[in-house]
Amino acid sequence: MFLVKKIISTFLMPFPIFLILLGIGLYLWYRGYQRLAKKIFGFSLLWIILLSYSPFSALLLKPLESAYPKFHLNAAHPKYIHVLGSGHTSNNRLPLSSELGLVSLVRVTEGISIYKSFPNMKLIFSGYGGNDPVSNAHKNAQLAIVLGVNPQDIILLEEPKDTQEEAIAAKNIVGSQPLILVTSASHMMRASSYFRKNGIKVIEAPTDFQVKQESELWQFPSSSGLALSEVAFHEYLGLIWGKLKGSL
Repeated sequence: MFLVKKIISTFLMPFPIFLILLGIGLYLWYRGYQRLAKKIFGFSLLWIILLSYSPFSALLLKPLESAYPKFHLNAAHPKYIHVLGSGHTSNNRLPLSSELGLVSLVRVTEGISIYKSFPNMKLIFSGYGGNDPVSNAHKNAQLAIVLGVNPQDIILLEEPKDTQEEAIAAKNIVGSQPLILVTSASHMMRASSYFRKNGIKVIEAPTDFQVKQESELWQFPSSSGLALSEVAFHEYLGLIWGKLKGSL
């Protein structure tokens, strides 16, 4: 089911949809339906331009990223901080900071920042390795140790493949105790819902914000704008999938 979900979601991203529309248009043109093909070509062009336009991408992301404010430090704090997994590539020819994806770097940095703000805390890192022999949890923990985290304060959850599995694994660790959840701001709505659905008391600590200020309207469509739309699509599809399964 996990693999099926990944394959389906890949085809439902903005650029693959654009290519599918182009393919349909070419097929119809070849079959002699030029008028309909022109309409599909026009729609596909409008589709990719709009989703590559940063102000529009920001509109898609903003409802997700504004769901929770930034984490505020206070005197009362839970014992656990859970940093959710993301991507990495193991390559001993690269420095550790380059092996981790940018999303992982930001999440781990935020988790360490909170960890160092309070005494006697535990850092949970989760995430499997995918095609990589090293799990993302292990790779993130390596960076945390290099940056001064006590190895005895680290808990690894190396089997979870997605957010729902991460929530289930965390429940087995924290039980009824609350935890600080660290993940990307766009992902926090879905992640927090999974953790709460599994009976975990969550204090949200969103990071990796993509919409940092109001977008200038006079911009050209760009690959960065398309990348933001893909992040938004990924999260909205994840929310829809969770609702359909009844897990959210």
